[in-house]
Amino acid sequence: MGRRGTVGDHGGYTCVVSVMPSIVTVTLNPAVDRVIEAAGFRTGGTVKGKLLGIQPAGKALNVSRVLASLGARSIATGFVGADEEAMFEKDVREAGSGRVVMQFLAVGARTRENITIIDTENETETHIRSTGFVVHPEDLTRIRSKVSLLARRGVTMVFSGSLPAGLSADEFSELVALSVRYGARVVVDAEGAALEAAITRKLWVIHMNRDELGTLVGEEVTDRHAAVRAAKALRERAGAVEWVAVTLGAEGAVLVGPTLCLTGRVDMHPTRVVNTVGSGDSFLAGLLESAVRVGDWRVALRGALAAASANVVSKMTARVRPEDVHEFREAAVVEVCGGE
Repeated sequence: MGRRGTVGDHGGYTCVVSVMPSIVTVTLNPAVDRVIEAAGFRTGGTVKGKLLGIQPAGKALNVSRVLASLGARSIATGFVGADEEAMFEKDVREAGSGRVVMQFLAVGARTRENITIIDTENETETHIRSTGFVVHPEDLTRIRSKVSLLARRGVTMVFSGSLPAGLSADEFSELVALSVRYGARVVVDAEGAALEAAITRKLWVIHMNRDELGTLVGEEVTDRHAAVRAAKALRERAGAVEWVAVTLGAEGAVLVGPTLCLTGRVDMHPTRVVNTVGSGDSFLAGLLESAVRVGDWRVALRGALAAASANVVSKMTARVRPEDVHEFREAAVVEVCGGE
C-alpha cells in the first residue's frame, strides 16, 4: 500500500514498511458517469450527440482523482459493483498517475450509471441520476473493518457522497465515529439525513453547498453574507465541527473555523463555463491538498477555488489540468470576513 521506505535495523534485520498516504477517500455509493454533448438538446425529439467520455465516479473518488492531479497521493476505498471493479481499477491507475491506491470492496450488484448532457447551443446541462445497489449486513461489516484498518492518527478520512440503499444515516454516523475513535481527522460531504447525523460527531471539515446549509439552519442562504452567518450558526450548533466550508457557485465560497472566517471567489467570464458537475468535489480536493500539505487555511481556500474553477472549464468531471489550476490560483481573491 503506497510507497515503501526503510525504517531501520531491528534485532539484526532491516524492517521495511509501507508509508500510507495521509488522505483516504470513502465512496459508499459510486457511479459510472456518461457525459454526452448534444447541441440543441430537447425532450421528446431526436438529437445527435457526441459521447465525451465514460468514467467511474462518486464524490469521494472524484476527490482522489483531483488530489492526484494536484500531486497528492490518496487511498480510495468504499463499495463498487463486482462487474465494474476492473473498470474502476483501470481508471484509477490511469487517471491517478499512480498516486491513487484503490482498495474498493466489491458487492454483488451493478454500479449505478449517471448521465450528463451538455447542450453547447443553449448553454445548459441536464443530469440524470439513477439509484444504486443495495448493500447487505455482511458488506457493512467489511466496510467497518476497512475503515478500522485505514483510520489512524495523521490520516484524513474523507466521507463524501450519497448513501447506498441498505446503509442508514445512523450507520453512516457510526463509520464516522469509528474513524474519530482511531485518531483520524474526518471530513464529511454528505446530504440530508446523513449530513444531519454526521454533524453530531467530531469533524475536522464539513463541506456543503448553499442549499444544504440552508436546510440545516432552516433559512434560505441568499448571498455570501448570509452564508457566513449560517455557517457560524451551524458551527455553534454542532459543537464539535472545526471548519465549515460552503460553496456558492459563481459567488465563490466561505470557510469558517474556530478563529478565522474567510470568503473567496474567482471571477470568470460565463462563456468559459463548460461543466459544473464535480466542481464541489474539486473544491474539496483543493482545500484538503493545501490544508494537509501547508496547514494555512488562506492558502487552502485559494487552492480550493482554483481546483473548482479548473473543473468548471473542463468537459469531463473531476479532470483538472495543472495549468488551469495555476491560472485560477493566481486569479483567486481570498479575504477575511468583515462584519457579517
